[in-house]
Amino acid sequence: MPRRFLAPYPIFGTKNKRLPLGYQKRSPYYWWWQFLRRNQEYLECCERGGKGKHAELYKDFGDVRDDDFHKWWTKDERGPNLFAENYGAMKLTELEDKSQWQDGWSKDEVMILAVPLTSSKRYLQSRFAQLLKERHTAGRGRPTKGSTKSNAKYQLARNYTVQNLEKTLDVYDEYMKHKGKKPKVPNWKIGESLTLIPKAMTSPKLFPAINAARRNTMGSSVKRYLSGAELIIENVVLGKFPAQ
Repeated sequence: MPRRFLAPYPIFGTKNKRLPLGYQKRSPYYWWWQFLRRNQEYLECCERGGKGKHAELYKDFGDVRDDDFHKWWTKDERGPNLFAENYGAMKLTELEDKSQWQDGWSKDEVMILAVPLTSSKRYLQSRFAQLLKERHTAGRGRPTKGSTKSNAKYQLARNYTVQNLEKTLDVYDEYMKHKGKKPKVPNWKIGESLTLIPKAMTSPKLFPAINAARRNTMGSSVKRYLSGAELIIENVVLGKFPAQ
């Protein structure tokens, strides 16, 4: 049975014709996996075979040290089991008794109707269509972030874009590549190596004061991205992604 996600899920193609990595990167679940792989405490848990501080999380996410996201996602249906919605109880059905009403249902999610069976089918169908039009206002396709309440085991925060997640991780990885080296690489150079802000790139053709201002702008931007990355990496082991 197909599983339902509230966000784009990764697409891999077929066994004999794999799609480019970009199709996986379109999914926030790919970036959840990538940020988890940057948490040193979780990697140490993986090295110990799932024992230690993050043992409970390991039971769900397993070993993330392998670079193969497809293998990680598909093993024992791991990806869908972690991130897909569970809609087993939410089916169109007749309630034969008020005790069948579930406490978790709300007016925004479930519509209660009293249907007079003495009325004609034509009238009932017309009236139901009218009520459905008034109450069911969501458009076709995947629900937008925030428009549907998630009941997945691990739920995405609402304030993210895939583009920002990728850029945040790029900055973090570039920073870690130079961390501890001498001479120290300033943040603005890290930003320039990624062309983080095209309009803040320095040039020997510009006046020194302009280059100084651009270095400040680039350095500040790198610092913001690093702070965001560290917050996400810190909270991803708590089952929260991305951190708010």
